[in-house]
Amino acid sequence: MTFSIVIPSYNGSAFIDQALRSALDQTRRPDEIVLSDDNSNDRTLEIAERYADKVRIVRNPNGPSGFVNGWNHAIDLASSDFVVLLHQDDLLYPTFLEEAEAVLKKYPEVKHLFAACDYIDETGNILQKPDYCNGETVLYDWTAYVKAYQQIGHPHIHRCPGVVTHRDILQRCRYNPEAGHIADDDFFFRVGRFTPVAGILKPLAAYRHHVGSETGHLTNTQLESRLARDYLFQLRQWTTTDRLPKEPFVYEYLRREAQKHVFREVIQCRAFATAKTDRDTAQAHRKEFSDYCRFTLRQRFLLGLSLVVGRRGTRLLIDSKHRWNRRKTKKTVQGVTA
Repeated sequence: MTFSIVIPSYNGSAFIDQALRSALDQTRRPDEIVLSDDNSNDRTLEIAERYADKVRIVRNPNGPSGFVNGWNHAIDLASSDFVVLLHQDDLLYPTFLEEAEAVLKKYPEVKHLFAACDYIDETGNILQKPDYCNGETVLYDWTAYVKAYQQIGHPHIHRCPGVVTHRDILQRCRYNPEAGHIADDDFFFRVGRFTPVAGILKPLAAYRHHVGSETGHLTNTQLESRLARDYLFQLRQWTTTDRLPKEPFVYEYLRREAQKHVFREVIQCRAFATAKTDRDTAQAHRKEFSDYCRFTLRQRFLLGLSLVVGRRGTRLLIDSKHRWNRRKTKKTVQGVTA
């Protein structure tokens, strides 16, 4: 069993040294550490070169390609059985690989594993610790994993740091650039379709909040607009594909998140002097969400009707409606004749 830690980077000089050190300081040494740089124009590569004897450094001269494409490029460079995706501003705690390997050996059918994480600030101070951790390892099927991810934790049971996925799974289930700023959520929603999932309910990584992150540098209006777009994409995906579990709680979660961000986007565009293109985008998101809700409400009513009364009951209701329509037509004709 071998492990690659891959670190996609782009202008990450502020924290790249800490991320590399956390990969190098594992008590179970990784078989490979790869830094995949998306053509940074700051000191990221200069800092990484300090570890050139221990880290394989690959630069994409055609970058930047976008952060999700950067993740996939980094993953494609891995040669080990299991791949750990570590973002340039996050950390792995020293025993992460050691404890992950023990669980994967105990449950050989598992090809995707996560550990809980702390939330830290720019200086490394802990902002939030997971309050649901008891040190146990839990196994999940697809539906149970999505439910745990959506309903446990603040906001989720885990984040990107502290995740291990088998390379075979990553070839079948990739990070999707269409999912935008929630491409990580989107991946976690889908990956359980291909493998059982193990979760270590113990913080073995750290997720960093800072203003220079992919979301931290956006204005509130920009962030809400992108999240509105991204959750609307998830709603379309739930409706039109089999990539997500067809469970009511999944739909309700996505609908609630889409509604929240569409509403905030519209309010902020009204409250501030935003550009016309921003207002037009907000209105388009609002219309798409309204149209979607009307469509799904009609579909869910028909589905619920068939479940409650069954085929025979539905047929009777349709027949009675036809009789009612014929009766109304007959009365109308009689009234005209009179």
